[in-house]
Amino acid sequence: MKVSLLTYIAIFLLASGCQGQSQPAQDTVHVATHKSITDSAKAHAKNGDTVKALHYHKKALLHTRKHGLQEHEAHSLMHIGILLKGQDTGQSHAYLNKALKIAERLDKHELRANILLAMSSVYKQQQNYKESLATLEAHQKLIQEVFKKHRAEEIAQLHDEETHQRERAIFITVAISLIIVLLIFVYYFRRIKRLNRALSQSNQIKDTLFSIIGHDLRGPAGSIMQALEMVDAGILNQQEEKQIISLLRQQSRSFNETLNTLLNWAAAQLKGAQPQITSVDTLTTIQKSLDLLMAQAAAKDIRIIPPQSNDLPVLADRDQFDFVIRNLLSNAIKFSYPGGQIEITTEKQDRLALIAVHDHGKGIPAEQQRHLFAEGRLNSTFGTTGEKGTGLGLMLSWDFIKANGGRIWFDSREGTGTTFYISLPLAV
Repeated sequence: MKVSLLTYIAIFLLASGCQGQSQPAQDTVHVATHKSITDSAKAHAKNGDTVKALHYHKKALLHTRKHGLQEHEAHSLMHIGILLKGQDTGQSHAYLNKALKIAERLDKHELRANILLAMSSVYKQQQNYKESLATLEAHQKLIQEVFKKHRAEEIAQLHDEETHQRERAIFITVAISLIIVLLIFVYYFRRIKRLNRALSQSNQIKDTLFSIIGHDLRGPAGSIMQALEMVDAGILNQQEEKQIISLLRQQSRSFNETLNTLLNWAAAQLKGAQPQITSVDTLTTIQKSLDLLMAQAAAKDIRIIPPQSNDLPVLADRDQFDFVIRNLLSNAIKFSYPGGQIEITTEKQDRLALIAVHDHGKGIPAEQQRHLFAEGRLNSTFGTTGEKGTGLGLMLSWDFIKANGGRIWFDSREGTGTTFYISLPLAV
């Protein structure tokens, strides 16, 4: 079997192209050339053509020596020694011995083992059974060493892999732990931030409440006490007594309204206080509030027009809904001008009831509108005839409607009037 001309040309061109390349690249080309020649030799040997096989193995040997491929040189020497075993055991042994020395110098255990096995066969053919056995034992010893070496390498590799996996597992565990700790930290940080904000709002409400109690309750109470002392002393004439009684009536009403609002606020702050949702008659609730506030409206000659539509029962807490309606009507009276008018309307919108309280009073200033429902903020104002408003009732109305699953909003223009809207689920 011949190596084709094209193969030689290809090898030549490949080698020429590698002249300017690095040494490892050139070695790769030379190794490939050696393999090609050796494969040709093996093919001839397989076909029984020992002469041509020897020719190509010797050619491969020259190639390895020319390019300093020592390990491949030992392989070529071994192949030649094996082929010469049947022709000349002396030469065969000489080639194998040279190959063994190179393998020993390069510390190639597997190559040494293969050479020793071939040498054992040559000794056996020479009927030198003692050397054959000794060489075979050396071969087996090397095989065991090679096996142990491979085994040790495999164990070391497995150990490295296990170490790597453990390190990876530790890294993942640490990373997950850090993420969990970070999430817990973020959670508690946000929770503390919310609690601090709630505490700040609570403190603000508390300060405002103390201000209300100290001023809006103590003030009217003090005025009532002074007026009663004057009446009791008998120093007033009939006209002055009439004026004092009118003042007492107004102060008592203001005192009572503020006190009721504070009591409702206190009830709403009780732990676990939840709305008792039930079906509530809208018109009945509105009429009840009108009856209670009729005197307040009459004092300012204000006309209140009740809803003209049929009753719309809503789902809400009866007491809380009653408080909201009464508060919105009271505010409408408070901020309406004497001789004014207030309209109350109810309307069905899909599954909701819409209730509106519209007045033609002083309206809400634009600056105050922006934070009218701001949590934790109370807006103290004065009505059209000097009535004091704390804003606590409106804050409670917001909380109550929200707790009952509804909405409350407003539309106001300063100097024109205000409309407050409430939407609540209809009772089926």
